Amino acid sequence: MGSHFFLPKPSNLSFYNALLQECLESSDLQTGKMLHTNILKSGFLSQIFLTNRLIQLYFKREDSHDARKLFDEMPQRDSFTWNIMIAGYVRSKDIIEARKIFYGNVWRNDISWNTIIRGYVQEGEGSIALHLFNQMIIQGLKPTHFAVSSVLRACAGLSWLKTGKLLHGLSYRFGLEGNVVVCTSLIDMYCKCRELTNACHIFNRMPERNIVSWNAILSGYSQNSLGEDCFRMFIEMLEFGLKPDHITFAVLLSSTAALANLVQGKQLHGFIAKSQFGSDVYVETALIDVYAKCGSVDNARQVFNSMTKQNTVSWSSMVIAYAQNGYGKEAISLFEEMLNSGFKPDAITFVGVLMACSHSGLVDEGCSYFDIMQRVHGIEPDKTHYTSLVDLFGRAGYLKEAVELINRMPVKPDAAIWGALLGACRVHRDPELGQLAASKVFELEPQNASAHMLLCHIYSECGNWDDAAKLRAKMKNLGIKKDPGYSWIEVDNVVHRFVADDDSHPRIDEINIALKKLIEQIEHIGYVFYPSSPFNHKIEEGRESYHSEKLAIAFGLISTPTEKTIRIMKNLRVCGDCHNTIKFISQLSGREIIVRDHQRLPVLKKNLQHIQVAATLFCQCLMLLIRDKDHSMILFRSSSAPINNVETDFKCLNYMDLPLQKELLPVVPQMKHSYQQPHVEAQFGLLYSGRMQLS
Repeated sequence: MGSHFFLPKPSNLSFYNALLQECLESSDLQTGKMLHTNILKSGFLSQIFLTNRLIQLYFKREDSHDARKLFDEMPQRDSFTWNIMIAGYVRSKDIIEARKIFYGNVWRNDISWNTIIRGYVQEGEGSIALHLFNQMIIQGLKPTHFAVSSVLRACAGLSWLKTGKLLHGLSYRFGLEGNVVVCTSLIDMYCKCRELTNACHIFNRMPERNIVSWNAILSGYSQNSLGEDCFRMFIEMLEFGLKPDHITFAVLLSSTAALANLVQGKQLHGFIAKSQFGSDVYVETALIDVYAKCGSVDNARQVFNSMTKQNTVSWSSMVIAYAQNGYGKEAISLFEEMLNSGFKPDAITFVGVLMACSHSGLVDEGCSYFDIMQRVHGIEPDKTHYTSLVDLFGRAGYLKEAVELINRMPVKPDAAIWGALLGACRVHRDPELGQLAASKVFELEPQNASAHMLLCHIYSECGNWDDAAKLRAKMKNLGIKKDPGYSWIEVDNVVHRFVADDDSHPRIDEINIALKKLIEQIEHIGYVFYPSSPFNHKIEEGRESYHSEKLAIAFGLISTPTEKTIRIMKNLRVCGDCHNTIKFISQLSGREIIVRDHQRLPVLKKNLQHIQVAATLFCQCLMLLIRDKDHSMILFRSSSAPINNVETDFKCLNYMDLPLQKELLPVVPQMKHSYQQPHVEAQFGLLYSGRMQLS
């Protein structure tokens, strides 16, 4: 149709109806309004079915005002009129108006109930949707497969497994057990409730499967961290002759990102490029995430630059990619470029910006962006933003400011916010505040093993052995167990998994010999064991030499070409000694080593002593300068220093109260140092401070 459509003067209703139907199918509101005027002049507006068509057209073009005006002026209405009004408001995401129409509807039927239930699920009000579904059953109405599917989605969102199982039983009662829509929703519900066995059982018994069903089971494997099974099912799907869609690729890319499998990611990238979804903005955005989580920021940027169409999500993903990999300044620069390009940032964008500021020690900039987010862009900060801001203050040592922020913020702090403060208390050795933060986490999540372990480390590192022992006893009594740590590496398309002190690998003898030799070699270039607790480091030293990430790196070194980057994944946080060890191994071997833990992905370059070394590295070198004759170790803490700064202030805590040995070791001749006179800091021992500089 279009603006030059010639409108005849029909004399029958069916012709008007056909024209309105064509307007609906083409979303031609302009012609529809011309028809509206003509129908009004012709006196046919009293015909309910024509008015219903016009209301549908207005809602389809997101003109709810004219749709409501037409509805209010109708002298008569039928059940279809009420239902299209409810559906129109649901489509417009105006659940309040939809609810008013629903309860004012004297023609209420199963379609009305199904539509309002779907509306509440769509708005994230799953509990209300389930209440309405219950009322529908009480009134004797038989739910359709759409209604059952909607409330199953509600159960999935709420993780209400028990209710989901009741609905599973009801699906048999209403003869929907073989319905593809209901079965797919059941698969999704069981997967999101961590009942993958039940999901697989339903999938295997389905008489008919479509691409949505396959995507649901693939997503289930991905959500439950079973990436290899996800790809196995994908191959099976291809063998059945189904073609993947953009959701399939998004799920597969999500699994690849979780595994940090760069080879697999590149293979998928090639597969996608040959498909019709090579330029799909959401698939390309998922590719950015894969490369970012594999530590390949350059590849992520290449995908971003090659996108024919970018949106806020893709810009945000690239900002987060830089932030996760420690490129704070690049993340902020890209954010500014995003604004200059006319894209409006959303809440996720600012999570990336605040993360970038946090990892780069840019406190003032982070506070400024937090203010701009609200004042300029009208985005109300949620708990994720406050967690990032607490982390920003905590990393920089501004613990007082972090507490003040928590006390005055309008949202109730959750375990993640208190956990960010707790982590900062360990870094900056503040047992008092650490105990407060931990107690808040325990109130919200009594079984949180990570918080218990963090507090235990704070106690032990500050010499509070009695409190540490009591906390460990409490954990044992409550059955709280630390998640077992493991690392994995892919070599020749095979994933090799390691746990601490692992002896199950077929090449474990070679790995242990290689690791022992590596430790001896890096000790000659300055590596000194960094214990996680100051008083039991001699006991820990042997045990921590065989942490899973060290075993994985040793295996990578003996199993891959010398020019190849070593990529390791770990499910838990990498400990301080392993960070230190990996840096020295990278320097010794001349290999780039990328280790991703559950928090972020540090990239360890070949040239360890380059001028762009982070502040922690200065302090690791300082550890070589401060030790007694028996090489007893002294833990340190450092003030925040930006990358590219050739000088850094330091503070070094001598827990052993040993004399300071001031001569420079030959291994670090480029380090100049100066010390202030030590003084005793309560509970900590001797505190040395000064300034270090690269010559």
